[in-house]
Amino acid sequence: MELKKLYENTLRVFECKDTEELKNKLYNVVLNNEINIYNEFLEIVNYDLSVDWMQKIFQYYEANRKEKMQDFTPKSLSRFVAKLAKHNEIIDMCAGSGALSIQKWNLDKDSTFTLYEFDENVIPFLLFNLSIRNIEAKVFHMDVLSQEVYHEYMLKKQNTFSKLEVIK
Repeated sequence: MELKKLYENTLRVFECKDTEELKNKLYNVVLNNEINIYNEFLEIVNYDLSVDWMQKIFQYYEANRKEKMQDFTPKSLSRFVAKLAKHNEIIDMCAGSGALSIQKWNLDKDSTFTLYEFDENVIPFLLFNLSIRNIEAKVFHMDVLSQEVYHEYMLKKQNTFSKLEVIK
């Protein structure tokens, strides 16, 4: 799907005008487990959860490449690393929107994840990505170098979509 079409359709589903609003809407959808929004999003991506659609949006419209030197892992590299990870308990110290987790999940739906991410702006994209795939994960919004934890989230598998619990 063309990025512009994906972006416009995603904004329409979440009833927002830009990615700044989208971040808040994504977080609220996951927090409130809004199944109707999950289903509408699945329709626009033709139920293809093998792709990190949110990464495409965040990377183009929100990534801060100048100040934070922020870039995201290409799908090919994520797929390669996911194949190298032989066990099903994965730790990702720079999770971003969840590209590595999604590729590992594509190989093993029973994998569990512990994810760390510093940028608060990408956290809603990550939580949405995990929840829509019904992934079980612990997510830390933190500075891994200083070990300072700002927020902590737990996503628990349900029937269709993960349920978010805010720990801290």
